Amino acid sequence: MKVCPHCNSELGELGPEERERLRIRRWKEQLYRASNLSYLALTMLLVGAIWWWFHGPTGWDMPPPLVGVLLVFLGAVLYIVARAWTFWLKLGRNRP
Repeated sequence: MKVCPHCNSELGELGPEERERLRIRRWKEQLYRASNLSYLALTMLLVGAIWWWFHGPTGWDMPPPLVGVLLVFLGAVLYIVARAWTFWLKLGRNRP
């Protein structure tokens, strides 16, 4: 079984068992990426909230610091995207 090291495409003929194994491996890799994206988003949310909290002398200061708000906003959007991707991958029709 020859597989491209960059994109995991089949370079030669594969039997049905080998194709199924390759499909499962690709699905697991995508699920792993979606989970890591979710962790990155939660980290961004946490760092943004901590940044906002410690920026001013009173905690949740108004107006909020630009960096803190951007991290919280981008983290929230990225988390929603990552969880939607994970949900989509775990649907019955997309699961190997």
